[in-house]
Amino acid sequence: MTNMQKWFLIVAMWLVILALIFAFYWIQVRPVKIRRICEKEAGKISAEITSSLPNQLEVHQAVYSHCLRRYGIEK
Repeated sequence: MTNMQKWFLIVAMWLVILALIFAFYWIQVRPVKIRRICEKEAGKISAEITSSLPNQLEVHQAVYSHCLRRYGIEK
């Protein structure tokens, strides 16, 4: 194995590792962060509603769903 082939394998290995890290972040970590942000936003807005409890729940669900769609996540 030549020196050039060794360097190619090392670079290819690092590219695969970086791609796997990015895929893990995009599929596992990012959606959890977005759901936390949307939950806080929906809780804040529904807490400002002074009407009955069913209306607060409907508003909370609507704001939460809208926030998820805005960030590109479907339920």
